[in-house]
Amino acid sequence: MAFSDFIVGYKGSYTKKVTERDNDLFADLSGDYNPIHFQDELARSYGFAGRISNGFVSESRIAAALVKIFGSEDTLVLAIEKNTKFIKPVYMNDDITATVEVVKRIEALQILNIKARCFNQRREQVIETSMVIKILSKNDA
Repeated sequence: MAFSDFIVGYKGSYTKKVTERDNDLFADLSGDYNPIHFQDELARSYGFAGRISNGFVSESRIAAALVKIFGSEDTLVLAIEKNTKFIKPVYMNDDITATVEVVKRIEALQILNIKARCFNQRREQVIETSMVIKILSKNDA
């Protein structure tokens, strides 16, 4: 695949369950041990159904979708800018589907504006992201 293949409207998706292990590994990696991600009772006291996933664990499904949809033997994907809204909480064992879609192309810079959204298994939107990505050709390396 090449930059020219990624026309406005080009899209795809990626689905992966959010697990306790994902949440724990992210906390170990980042140092973010916010109790709302680990204590059911505490999360319930704030009106949640139970402990919630770290938003960046859920949002990482977008990164996977980008690599899957825009990466290839010939191309690499580089995120340049993003703006994310966390709309609804994601709970342990939710299946999160990230969808990514090209909404604008800047040919001269090989840059794409992307609209990305994440949905849970109940088809509720949980995340909305707008991004700018650059498509790198491995032939230019």
